[in-house]
Amino acid sequence: MRWVRIGVIGLFLLAACGAALGGSVAGRDAGPGTGAEGDAAGDGVEDPETGVEAAGPSAPPDLTATAEIRRSFMAPGSVTVAVTNHGDAPVRVTGVELVSDSFAPLGVQEFDAEVPGEDRTRDLLTAYGEAVCPDGVDSTAAPSTAVLHVETEDGAAHEVAAELSYPNGTLDRLLREACAAQAIAAATAIELGELTAAADGTLEGGLTLRPLNGAAVGATEVRGSVIFTVESAPLADAPLQGDPGETVTVPLVFDAFRCEGHAVGDAKQPFGFTVWVLLDDADPIPTPITVPDAQREDLWAMLDDRCGRTD
Repeated sequence: MRWVRIGVIGLFLLAACGAALGGSVAGRDAGPGTGAEGDAAGDGVEDPETGVEAAGPSAPPDLTATAEIRRSFMAPGSVTVAVTNHGDAPVRVTGVELVSDSFAPLGVQEFDAEVPGEDRTRDLLTAYGEAVCPDGVDSTAAPSTAVLHVETEDGAAHEVAAELSYPNGTLDRLLREACAAQAIAAATAIELGELTAAADGTLEGGLTLRPLNGAAVGATEVRGSVIFTVESAPLADAPLQGDPGETVTVPLVFDAFRCEGHAVGDAKQPFGFTVWVLLDDADPIPTPITVPDAQREDLWAMLDDRCGRTD
């Protein structure tokens, strides 16, 4: 009897092994990418109540990005990330991060912007961090990526790393400008002094350049904005530069350039004045002139007088 019991147990074990082997073969025959029930995607989730399988999350959208400088957006420390959607359906951008060894990280910047499909583009004004300048004002931008946080129509969240072209002329320009600003800030203090009215109704003042580290500082050129002119009689003849460590004051004359109401009202940087600064024997560096509030009020008043406004 003992041998009979052993034989029965052996038959049960053989049957169990055969069933398991058959299930394994059936699973392989269902093909790759299938789920436990042989469904096509294998990543769907079956509703336990209805038995209907829901669709899995969507694939990441087909997006590319470029770095641009738009005339309407001239704020220092920002770049336009132009996102193009090559898919058919729109996507919503919820965040952008510029990742580059040439700029300090700022993390993800929040957006709520829809990018339509069919190769259409949406501009996203994105801030970048402090410039990293291994070669000073001659530094060039390292390979960079715009990391896009997006949502597709089904509500799925995706992260798309859109590599920016390299070499990149836009980022090179922004990096050089930022590195130049660092060099100027470390070498000289620039201050626009009080403005006084001249006999002809223009405003006169002085731009003081005070060296901070013993450099020979000076200027070669000044330039006005879209509604004001800035001129310097000495610079019209030759650059003005002092001895090492010497403070230099550049005489300036401000006048109205445009009086049309739409030009004045639409001016995004009415005080966007520039001076080309000399540091020792280096090439001139274009540098924004900071205009204090009191001088801004003086300039607005002069513009009203020169343009004949009484309101």
